[in-house]
Amino acid sequence: MQEFFKFIVDQNLSLLAPELILVTTILVGLICSLSAKESDRQDTWWLALVGVLATFVCLLMHAFWLYAPAVTQSSQWLLKPVLFAAFQADLFSLSMRLMLSFGMLMVLLIARPFVQRQCHYVPGEFYIILLTALLGGMLLSGANDLVLGFVAFETLGIASYILVGFLRSDARSAEAAFKYLVYGTASTAVLLFGFSLLYGASGGFTRLDEIMVAIRQSPAFISAGSLNILYPVMSIMIFAGIAFKLSVAPFHLWTPDVYEGAPYPVTAFLSVLSKLAGFAFALRILMVIVGPEAWVSLLAAVSILSMLLGNTVAIFQNNVKRLLAYSTIAHAGYILLGLLVLTPESVGSLVYYLATYLLMNLGAFASVGYFYHLTGSDKVSDFAGLVKKRPILTFVFSIFLLSLAGIPITAGFFAKFFLFQSVIMATTEHLWLIIIALAASTISLYYYLNIIRLMVIAEPSDKVLLIDSEPRYMTDYQLLPNRLALAVTCAGTLLLGFFADPAIQLFTESSKALTFPGRQVGALPIQNPSPSSSMVVATTTAKHK
Repeated sequence: MQEFFKFIVDQNLSLLAPELILVTTILVGLICSLSAKESDRQDTWWLALVGVLATFVCLLMHAFWLYAPAVTQSSQWLLKPVLFAAFQADLFSLSMRLMLSFGMLMVLLIARPFVQRQCHYVPGEFYIILLTALLGGMLLSGANDLVLGFVAFETLGIASYILVGFLRSDARSAEAAFKYLVYGTASTAVLLFGFSLLYGASGGFTRLDEIMVAIRQSPAFISAGSLNILYPVMSIMIFAGIAFKLSVAPFHLWTPDVYEGAPYPVTAFLSVLSKLAGFAFALRILMVIVGPEAWVSLLAAVSILSMLLGNTVAIFQNNVKRLLAYSTIAHAGYILLGLLVLTPESVGSLVYYLATYLLMNLGAFASVGYFYHLTGSDKVSDFAGLVKKRPILTFVFSIFLLSLAGIPITAGFFAKFFLFQSVIMATTEHLWLIIIALAASTISLYYYLNIIRLMVIAEPSDKVLLIDSEPRYMTDYQLLPNRLALAVTCAGTLLLGFFADPAIQLFTESSKALTFPGRQVGALPIQNPSPSSSMVVATTTAKHK
């Protein structure tokens, strides 16, 4: 027992307390779901809600009790090794895990009416799988090891496949799950192949910091002549595997069909939480393994394609979920701009953009889900005249759409402004990319404002006229959790815009945790390597000799 407690202390497992709370909730939920009657499995929602709330509170305690003193006094807490340094419990992972747990709270609120209405069988398992996906995302956001990163990636991915096809009697849901599984399996194989090449190129290391030192400071590897062949292939494979999760073009083909066929809370989860975890892992890969110079051309091309394709194709969509799917592709293109320069300011602006995107996109899906439960429709044309039946829903949904479009005063405007500004301040070479991004944002105004125009100006559609008169649809009282999610996300979208400057400073400070000892953010060479880094270099050189 003494050795067990010594292991906990030595490996700093207390920093993984939020994940341990989540694992405990999952196990208890499985037991309750298997032992309870099928009619009583709705109570699993309360267990999931309490578990995620406890996880969020635990992360807040870490922020106030552990990391706040570390920022002001010393940086020891920022570099504490967890699980043999496989997990990086730094300020960056803390901020991403906070956003992920908060986002899951909103997803659970959105999911409650959906499960009550459509899942008349095994609803308890739905929440357990959601929490499993959250666990994978939280581990992925702090992964400092290829093995842990891949396991977390697959935990998130497999749970997502199951969630997309959870409506077994729905043909669209089954088709979406099959497409997602096929594309996801192929991307996983490519990612794993890239990891294997990276493992071999580094001389047999799996930790990201060791790989970074081995590749960039090993004279044997650099002079071997294989860098020109191996490095591009390895980089493209890793990027392709991560880009699938981020839904960036041309790896976006699964996104519209999966978003349309998946249940509403699952679509909200895929559009936000899986993106946050994917971008967190992509940032660590870029910061540690591949320098910005090697990726600028690829990232610029993918970013432009995502922005233009997403915003252009969204204009022709009549299904709101498909429209928001292409909107997600476009926003992924905007976010990729923050990866071009990799300065503290650009990374801080990128994280602020992710926080803003979390609130406004979850709010948009909460609004669409609310409308679906009232009318049974998710067509854009059926939103016509909604203001005459639900003026508050119309106002709140309009706030989210205006923020997604980047209209001033909303948080979405400040997110784009700070992100574009940070890229230009780093180097004027990317000014042409910012001009293209502004043009793409202008295109997006059409389909965002078109929905507002339909809700406010157009005559009420047949679906809207049936609100409050069709008995098979849900009442506002039954949609109370969804209404709470709308209120929280709307307030967060407005407040994050009002307090944009302190939020940017906070996220910029957290992005500095991405650096390893002696390395500057965005710098290719390692300056003043630590003793452990020098040991890695010596070991790698000996292996190549």
